[in-house]
Amino acid sequence: MPFLFSLAWRDLRASGRHLWIFCACLVLGVALVTAGGGLYRQVAGALVNDARLLFGGDVEVEQTAPLPPDVLAWMNGRADVSRLVELRTMLRTSDGRAQLIELQSADARYPLYGTVQLAPAGDLTAALLERNGVWGAALDATLAQRLNLQPGDTVEVGNLRLQVRALVVRQPDRSLRADWGGAPVLVADGALAATGLVQPLSRVEYHYRVRTPQPAAAWRDAFIAAWPDLQAEVRTFEERSDRMAEVLGQIGSGLLLIGFSALFIGGLGVFNSVQAYLQGKLGTLATLRAVGLRDGRLAALVLLQILMLALLSSLGGVLIGNALALGGTLAAAQQLPLAPLVASLWLPSLVGLSFGVLTALTFALPALGRALSVSPAALFRGIDGNTLKTPRRVWWLTGGVAAVVGVLVVASVPDARFGFAFVVATVLLLVLLEGVTRLLRGLARRQLHRPGATMPFELRLAMAGLQRSDSPLRAALLSLGAALTLLVACTLVVTSLLRTVNETVPANAPAMVFYDVQTEQIPLLQDTLEAQPGLREVTTAPLVLGRVIEVNGEVLRDSSDGERVREARDEQKFSSRAGNIDDVVIRNGAWWPADHSGAPLVAMEDREADQLGLKVGDQLTFEILGAPVQAELAAIYSQQRMQARLWLEGIFSDGVLDPYITRHVGAAWLPADQALAAQDQLAAAAPNIATVRTESLLRETRALMGRASTGLAVIAGVCLAASLLVLASVVASSRARQVFEATVMHAVGARLTSLRRVLYWEYLLLAVVTAGFAMLAGSALATGLLRWRLDLDPMGLYWTGALTALGVSGVSLGLGARYLLAQMRLNPAMLLRSGT
Repeated sequence: MPFLFSLAWRDLRASGRHLWIFCACLVLGVALVTAGGGLYRQVAGALVNDARLLFGGDVEVEQTAPLPPDVLAWMNGRADVSRLVELRTMLRTSDGRAQLIELQSADARYPLYGTVQLAPAGDLTAALLERNGVWGAALDATLAQRLNLQPGDTVEVGNLRLQVRALVVRQPDRSLRADWGGAPVLVADGALAATGLVQPLSRVEYHYRVRTPQPAAAWRDAFIAAWPDLQAEVRTFEERSDRMAEVLGQIGSGLLLIGFSALFIGGLGVFNSVQAYLQGKLGTLATLRAVGLRDGRLAALVLLQILMLALLSSLGGVLIGNALALGGTLAAAQQLPLAPLVASLWLPSLVGLSFGVLTALTFALPALGRALSVSPAALFRGIDGNTLKTPRRVWWLTGGVAAVVGVLVVASVPDARFGFAFVVATVLLLVLLEGVTRLLRGLARRQLHRPGATMPFELRLAMAGLQRSDSPLRAALLSLGAALTLLVACTLVVTSLLRTVNETVPANAPAMVFYDVQTEQIPLLQDTLEAQPGLREVTTAPLVLGRVIEVNGEVLRDSSDGERVREARDEQKFSSRAGNIDDVVIRNGAWWPADHSGAPLVAMEDREADQLGLKVGDQLTFEILGAPVQAELAAIYSQQRMQARLWLEGIFSDGVLDPYITRHVGAAWLPADQALAAQDQLAAAAPNIATVRTESLLRETRALMGRASTGLAVIAGVCLAASLLVLASVVASSRARQVFEATVMHAVGARLTSLRRVLYWEYLLLAVVTAGFAMLAGSALATGLLRWRLDLDPMGLYWTGALTALGVSGVSLGLGARYLLAQMRLNPAMLLRSGT
């Protein structure tokens, strides 16, 4: 073994430079796998470790009114408790600008986990105290930057003028949706009361965070058992952590599968590179066998070279991938409370290294078996690599290694369903591409042999060349076709999202949405908006809060299913069908007639219906303002995701909610600049009405999409680079054959211009075939994703994917053709010197 290792290393140092494509393909693929896995581990590890920090405690008890003293005494006797009061309202600056905020008031124990970091540094309680008759406020740093506010400035909230005493640099429980739903502003309890916003009909939320040494679920169950009739939602940090882990697992699975796709494409480059390398060493291999080197040792020699090179290349990919993962973590840290965790990168590094070596082995084995089948007798009759065949036992061994890789893919992906689907899709893709290859060759053969068929001489030669076993057709379809499929899918997804954000949503969605409008404030709302000359429409709808307490006579709180018991405590938003601005889509059942006057009917959102196992026709009992309301489930609907604003859990037939209506929501359609003016005027006239402008949401969405598009472009670029390396290996391995054949034809009278046209025709056919396959496969993939996950329709945008596929395939294969043309130094005398 030391002798073989020394011989393998010396031979690699002498001739290994020809395997640079092998190395580059592995580096790119392993880098993406390591980067995807490392970024997922960084984000998931940080969020899971800080789950209590993000949640604010071990358990949270939420209610729209303060908890009774006996309940608080029970809680304080069993845990540390902190209270946080939240109220969504409008903040006004001294120059009249208004901004939606989340007004928060916390007690001295806040926060239970972590600390609130202020700028300038100081104590939160001291910063919020009343001084000289003026209360203080601590503003979220992002909000302050957006409104150009600094410590010492004054703002107004409700009826109260506040002085900005500090900026909140880090708040441990800051909502991940704060930039969309309202940035937090911290004030003291006395300041909250002085705003005049806390009234009997105000939408105020009281959050009681609990820190306990016992398991969070056990404390939650004990609380529910002790206070079964309490109208409060109880959640643990583990429930939020599980949901967060589920979402992150799906994102991490997608990142890893993209990396595996790049590694698969790179594997094709490994195969071509190894095959070309061994093709040039057939004489050496035959000589070694002739002088007595046994087959096992000869195989071990070449296998050692492949494994050494694969290990070194994979290590390089791991280093690059870790750098990308750390860079992505630093970028995500701008929005999430993350810190790079270098120690968490060892597992993604090991996964990337293992997959790099196994991929190299899987794709190199067929070429290795084919090369090792050369016999010493070939030295006497001339070595012809085209006559060599890969032994069947090598194919079985390759299949075994590939099966191991497939199992590891499923095991390494956070969501095993994604991994299994990827393995199945890869197998189907290989079968499909092989079928397409054979179909195209069959069509070319039929066209060439069709009686009376007339076509240019150069085109006939090009079509005949595609039928050869060493034609680049299969490799081009597998490598460039797969990379272009991913590129077309990314193009369609990004352009569909951009069209939705820039055109569909602004054209269809209201410019403003209003919350917490009291009944007596509706005339004020309408008068303020009608003062805007560009107003097209204003609509309002009632908003009633309640919960489901019975399903077909079964009391949910008495259910043996703990999930149903907790659902009975969840407060939900109800409205009527008239004035519904979300334009929901019916999934099951049907709407009732517009003039319905019979028994109460209700439509439920699909998420709530699925959680409770509801079906159309079920009899439901709701509790609204302490009174029972019965209704039959007539329909189940889904939200139009990108255009949803209210996210109602239930819509009742007209008249059912009338006795319980105390507040309304609404929407207005008008130009964006007038919406900004209307928001400022409405905030000054009625500060309790919370308003959200669509333009501000779209601005944040565009910024997020810009970062996501950059990431997709990098990923698609890496996959495309791997594909181009595969094509380079194909061109390099077929260069000698094509130049030799062109020389023969030139010697028997073919003109150089005709030979060049043959090459152009061959690569043009390859470009059309790969682009066509990518357009069909990529469009199907993007359409499924957009319609299944995002409820978006890409109709009218397929031309972007087609343009991308045609452009990239044309440029890529055009460069390959130009390279071969540059190598065509045709000299018939070489035929006299050549032994083949």
